[in-house]
Amino acid sequence: MEQQHFIFLPGFMCDGRLFVAQMRALGAKGHACTEADLSVTDTIEGIAEHILSQAPARFIPVGLSMGGIVALELYRQAPERIGHLCLLGTTYHKDKMGQQRAEQLSRVRAGELDLVLRDELKPNYMHPDNRTPERLELLNAMADDLGAAVFETQTRALANRRSYADLLAQVECPTLIMVGEEDSVCPPALHRDMAAAIRGSRLEILPACGHLIALEKPDAISAALLDLIGTASRDEPDARLCGID
Repeated sequence: MEQQHFIFLPGFMCDGRLFVAQMRALGAKGHACTEADLSVTDTIEGIAEHILSQAPARFIPVGLSMGGIVALELYRQAPERIGHLCLLGTTYHKDKMGQQRAEQLSRVRAGELDLVLRDELKPNYMHPDNRTPERLELLNAMADDLGAAVFETQTRALANRRSYADLLAQVECPTLIMVGEEDSVCPPALHRDMAAAIRGSRLEILPACGHLIALEKPDAISAALLDLIGTASRDEPDARLCGID
């Protein structure tokens, strides 16, 4: 199999540690894996521009949540460079959390980052069955290492993002869409809509799984990514993934 270059795009207040299992699985098959920094600027467009300035000529973006939004922006800016597309637990809508984000920012600026994450964000991240001490410790470590400044930068980027509704029908590369059945942040209905709009996309809904599917169901994500690159690239437009639900 031809070597592929995967660029992993983490979710809000997460980093590449979110995708360790997938990077190991793909690396073991000889594929290149890098992680993107989603804190370089406070716009989704600017983050994508930065990634494109450092990425190889062709690559596969794998984005979870905020990372999925960046993946869509990467396709919007440079569709010819995207061989395959992977969208995990994400959305294509404009932000609808203006007041909530403003309140969170106010608390974080007052030194309450840990409380905001504990009270408002982490309870929504994982299915109860998957909230192991190790995973919770990892979430804490990623958030602590990124800190309040990144929280503010990423919040502004999410709050001011565009809608990608019109882009979905323009996506031509093989596309994998995955979501946890119990994802309360970006529910399955959103992903069904995306799959319906992206012609030939493949939808997988993972049972007993919440928002952070890369952590909660690591083997399922790794297997799906390996299966994805076994499908045709943009150079073979007639051989596409079959949509499933």
